Amino acid sequence: MNKPHDDSLDDRLRRSDPAGPGLKASPENLPPTDKVRNPIRDWWLTTSTRVRRSLVGGVGVAAAASVVVAGTFGTASSPLIVMAVNASPESMSSQSASVGDSKMMMMPYLSYEYTAADTLSAATGRGHVYRLDLAGTPETVLHNAAGYFGVSGAPQKSQYFDATWPTYVVGPEDGSAPSISVSWSGTGSWWYSNPAAYPEQNCLHERRVGKGADSYIECTEYEPAITGLNPDETETRQLASEFFAAMGVSFQSADISVMVDDWSSFASIALKVAGQPTAIEWSISWSGNGELSWAQGNSVSIVDAGEFDTVSDVTAVERLADWRWYGAGPTDYNSGMWMMKSSVDPGFGAMEGDVVAVEPVEPTEEPDAAETTEPVQPDPNTPVVDPTDNPTDVDPTDIPTPEPTDIPTPEPTEPEMVVQTITIDEAEPALLLVWDASGGAWLVPGVALTGADSWWQTVITLVEGVIQLPEPIDPMPMD
Repeated sequence: MNKPHDDSLDDRLRRSDPAGPGLKASPENLPPTDKVRNPIRDWWLTTSTRVRRSLVGGVGVAAAASVVVAGTFGTASSPLIVMAVNASPESMSSQSASVGDSKMMMMPYLSYEYTAADTLSAATGRGHVYRLDLAGTPETVLHNAAGYFGVSGAPQKSQYFDATWPTYVVGPEDGSAPSISVSWSGTGSWWYSNPAAYPEQNCLHERRVGKGADSYIECTEYEPAITGLNPDETETRQLASEFFAAMGVSFQSADISVMVDDWSSFASIALKVAGQPTAIEWSISWSGNGELSWAQGNSVSIVDAGEFDTVSDVTAVERLADWRWYGAGPTDYNSGMWMMKSSVDPGFGAMEGDVVAVEPVEPTEEPDAAETTEPVQPDPNTPVVDPTDNPTDVDPTDIPTPEPTDIPTPEPTEPEMVVQTITIDEAEPALLLVWDASGGAWLVPGVALTGADSWWQTVITLVEGVIQLPEPIDPMPMD
């Protein structure tokens, strides 16, 4: 089983310190970085070891996050956040091209109407908005993570680098050896991947499919995959605790989510801000052959951007009809994604547990192939058509022309929209992750809503004016 190096956290930090191993730097003696001062790095190099243990040189931020207070405000004269059109930054680079050309979305033929039960609160409130700033640099994040996982190589731009979604990597990107990549936007998320955890399986039996130049070889049976060598639940929790601690994540063992089967072992911990879990997580996993397969984390600092008014739970229900008020919630709420339990059309995409009633059909009796039947004699009175007759000899003028009619051709009609009413009767406060138009990440007040016919749905509860929503997208009927 792969295990990280045993050298201490401070040893890895000293090696990544631009001032040199074992040296204490002062701000005036810091080496230049493109002649631009980096206040985060300056703070890092001049603060105490005790405080620095809450971070890992830009690899992560403590799950019980330390918050820098930027100020407290009751209202906003201008929007604090200009929301992105897309819910996540992965598609920021294609956002202008895809949305700018045609602000249209496919309109389904099933619509939902949400109503608030009497059990929901009609009281307004207040909540804090937190800005997530990148901590460190992509080079320090990669250097420290690569040192922890034993990945060799120098940080460089990824082949998928995009100015609006900058990505850097240590190690090969073709899956031939372990690598670490970091996306320097939003939460500064990084990812470790080990291809040895999923080795290519040998083919035991194969066959040729097709004929000629279009034929190809298809494997019909692979050697069995190695499973069951991954850590059990106790060991997974212990190894994950060591990883989270090395990443500077402050946590309690009970907060670690663990899932184990014969094929993999998985553990994760969520970033907590003001005691509330968020969608920002650190995770680690082992494959069935016992190899450490992947791990991921973030590199952010939390800045309190102020306290703002929020709408009631009853008003939040009204926002369920507008996708622009969506924010990503903690894993407990399925990351804010939602589905309806009772809105599945029979026979189409039926989920597990849904039963489609089908009327039984009696099988028809087919004649036995072995039975023989008497040949049918032709009727002597049936005229015989001469095959030598040429139908092209018919005069076209002898073909009658159909008379025009005044009946108009009916226009195609859209199918009637089916409306399903969903009653929301439960609400829980939540901090939701949202993305602004420039790729920045924020945590905003929200609420998780559910009802008898609904899974959890997460909605932003900030009053209008604090954030600027993207332009609405006109629905377009499906073909």
